[in-house]
Amino acid sequence: MTTEVTAAGKPFIHVHSAHCESGVTAALFRDKGVEISEPMIFGIGSGIFFGHLPFVKMGGVTISTFRSQPGAVFRKSAKRLGGKFKTARFRNPKKGMDELRRVLGTGQIVGLTTNIYWLSYFPNRFRFQFNGHNIVVLHEIENGFRVSDPMLEEPVDCPAEDLERARFARGPLESRGFMYYPQSVNPNPDLRAAGLQGMKDTCKMMLKIPLPIFGIRGMRYLAKKIIRSPEKLGFMGACRELSSVVRMQEEVGTGGAGFRYMYAAFLQEAAELFASKELARLSGEMTAIGDIWREFAVVSARIIKKRGQTEETFEKAGGLMLICAGREEQLFKDLAKAAGKLKA
Repeated sequence: MTTEVTAAGKPFIHVHSAHCESGVTAALFRDKGVEISEPMIFGIGSGIFFGHLPFVKMGGVTISTFRSQPGAVFRKSAKRLGGKFKTARFRNPKKGMDELRRVLGTGQIVGLTTNIYWLSYFPNRFRFQFNGHNIVVLHEIENGFRVSDPMLEEPVDCPAEDLERARFARGPLESRGFMYYPQSVNPNPDLRAAGLQGMKDTCKMMLKIPLPIFGIRGMRYLAKKIIRSPEKLGFMGACRELSSVVRMQEEVGTGGAGFRYMYAAFLQEAAELFASKELARLSGEMTAIGDIWREFAVVSARIIKKRGQTEETFEKAGGLMLICAGREEQLFKDLAKAAGKLKA
């Protein structure tokens, strides 16, 4: 953690986070005096999810997601914690930058959704086309802005031209300069009620969506697709698709193992909040499931790099995903039952 001074002259504590959106949302609440952890924001905001989107392609390969849609964690956690936020999108980049400067001029820090490729403070090897990276802008500097990026160890400077490009990049999930900042927050939010809402909503998303590409159904759908992929796509084509899954799990899914470790941390905090042995047990189970997701990533990497071909196969990778699906299905059924018995 490092301390920075905002335009309002008060200290801002920069915290390195596991995931950008939950990290930024937690930072905005902390700036208003509400101490809350990133895992708690992630859980309250129903961040954990799974979806395989065969009709959406990025770089020629299909997309799989291990979290809820971009912006959902912020919206749901803000609402459930009693925060009122101002949000805005812009058709005109100049108007978007002018509004950012205006709000910063009032002393307010601002959350932005950006494309990470155009953020020049990242080394080239870490920059890729993704329109869902969240940052906090602290204040304007000469020819640029002071930025708290939750992926970094300390605040950095970003040229104004680069920030404008990052905010208004075209492509899938383009944010059109999306900015958000708190107008007021509840200084004493009901974490128990908010946590219960988050748990019940997450269980519903993982278990009840009838479409075969979402939740537990989506995991099984993709697992079977991975097993069959060499026959349908050839070895190289299957590797490209598999590498996309792993990248979304371990790089874009920056919480580790597709955010499963972060959700385990949320369940552990909730267990303490409710004095619940069952939530503590489920936290341990989610950590164990995260370990299997990590094993899936290692096996997949070996397949892609053509290492250990005798024992590492697409069938093994898909089989590990099927194991994750089965254990997560039971976990979320148990969590729904436990949440139904808890009182806010």
